[in-house]
Amino acid sequence: MKRIMRRWDDVENYISEDYVIAFQEVLKTALKEKAMSHSDLAELLRVSRSRVSQLFMEGTNPSIRYVGLVLFRLGYTMEFKKEENGSGDK
Repeated sequence: MKRIMRRWDDVENYISEDYVIAFQEVLKTALKEKAMSHSDLAELLRVSRSRVSQLFMEGTNPSIRYVGLVLFRLGYTMEFKKEENGSGDK
């Protein structure tokens, strides 16, 4: 079965990139709070340091599963909630 995915419009791209940037900011904060380096995080996640560095690159697109794992290992959680203004409704 072939999946066809439409191109995202500018607003969708902006929103998705905004979430990745928010994740990166949480990562930076967590590492600073815990006085951890990228190497320390790599060891905690059992991945290479380059894999951790990829999380901080512009244009990165980590899966929701991987984001959840990283946050869990750092003692953070993720929360989903409906926007009050309903802007996501169509």
